[in-house]
Amino acid sequence: MRLRPGSRRKGTPEVDPHWYRTFFDRDWLALAIDHDEELTRAEVRFLVEKLDLERGVPVLDLACGHGRHAIEIAAMGFEVTGLDISAPALAIARERAASRQVALDLLQLDMRDLDADCEFSAVYNVSSAFGYHPSEEEDLAVLEAVSRALVPGGRFLIDTMNGLWLVRNFEPRARRKLPDGTRVIEERSFDAVTSRSSATWTLRRPDGTRSEMRHSMRIYTYPELHRMLVRSGLEPDGVWGGVDGAAYGVEERRLIVRSRKPRAPVM
Repeated sequence: MRLRPGSRRKGTPEVDPHWYRTFFDRDWLALAIDHDEELTRAEVRFLVEKLDLERGVPVLDLACGHGRHAIEIAAMGFEVTGLDISAPALAIARERAASRQVALDLLQLDMRDLDADCEFSAVYNVSSAFGYHPSEEEDLAVLEAVSRALVPGGRFLIDTMNGLWLVRNFEPRARRKLPDGTRVIEERSFDAVTSRSSATWTLRRPDGTRSEMRHSMRIYTYPELHRMLVRSGLEPDGVWGGVDGAAYGVEERRLIVRSRKPRAPVM
């Protein structure tokens, strides 16, 4: 059965508006820890190219998780800071960076609490790590903090879900099996009025134990995100539909936008 965007499945639980404070802990890490290494390499190549990074410049990974991108970029000679709200995820990032002998500065913060003034040459926020907060104003506050944190001329790249693709390809239910035998059942809903995509993930383990995880994300269109970036003081100058460099459009899963902080005018 397909679910029309805008409708809700009967009995779908409401999601805690602050779900992101604990969602990215033990259960999520079990799902994310063994990510596709080739995909990570492709994403890192895309970030380095589109952000036009030069060796040694300070870079911020905003919502770095367990350091999947931050460690690889730091290993290439960049001065990387990773910021995330999840202490367990940061612990793994710290351990993996140490095992690779990679210098990585890690901060445990809500992304809205980023307090930096012209410190970074580039900031990136990838893998749909945006739109978590209850209101658009709070999401805008994140972009404003990014704008403040960038040096003049610095670049910001954000990679999130393409809402146009999601509406066209929406599936209310999905199943998958992890290598350890854990079965993951996803029950999804999309509210076309609020543009929020919500889901309950049920994990059923081989030993008979089970747990649930719930999340809710605001899905932005390109015009909405463009407007918010401009309001935050950034100038969008590139848009793509994937890390393969595909043009953005309704058939692409991703919405990737690059923007730049204006340089100070010459007096």
